[in-house]
Amino acid sequence: MTKSLGLFLRSPDNAFQRRLAEVAEQAAIIAGLNARYAAEEAAGTAPAGTPAEGFRLLHGCELEVRADGTLDFEDDVLARYDLVVASVHVSRRQTRAELTRRTLNAIRSPHVDVIAHPSGRKIGQRDDLDLDWDVVYAEAARTGTALEMNGSPPRLDLAVERARRAVGLGCLLAIDSDAHDTNELDYVRWGISQARRAWVTAEVVVNTRSRADLLAWAAGKPGRV
Repeated sequence: MTKSLGLFLRSPDNAFQRRLAEVAEQAAIIAGLNARYAAEEAAGTAPAGTPAEGFRLLHGCELEVRADGTLDFEDDVLARYDLVVASVHVSRRQTRAELTRRTLNAIRSPHVDVIAHPSGRKIGQRDDLDLDWDVVYAEAARTGTALEMNGSPPRLDLAVERARRAVGLGCLLAIDSDAHDTNELDYVRWGISQARRAWVTAEVVVNTRSRADLLAWAAGKPGRV
């Protein structure tokens, strides 16, 4: 009896239900906070500097592109997020064809909005992924999937030259700090600096948009694919 219960708890269907429950719990917490922020704005007690459209939390995740090209979460789970970021961390020594295929699989997902640190590099520690870059740029441009300009000093990824090439081929970018704690939030300045060096302008950076426009862009991904 105990053994049967253990097998049930580890079954794929049960893991899927747990993920759905976790996502629903996160969504409920975020909805509660956003309701509080809206009430504060309506009462005039929101903190100074609150933007005109109000401050809201978006529900998002970063997930792995596995060695076989599949994503960590099922489509039914991913569809529940406001914004989804995908990245390659594992099995970096695959061939160019395999690594490119994995990246393209993520780009072509109807639910993936951003490809994080596309080259996977860490300066002085880890080389770039061996990708067919122009194929990646072309597919990102076709599907409207943003490529990240990661401001973390060990990454600075996309590099300036790649960002310039990507934008020239019609890609959108997302600039961020890759902060793992609040002390690293200011790393976004490094991302902005790199973008300026690449001659990137605000209209091709998705997180310069209003919240409504950003969410509309993310929601339109299935149609673009």
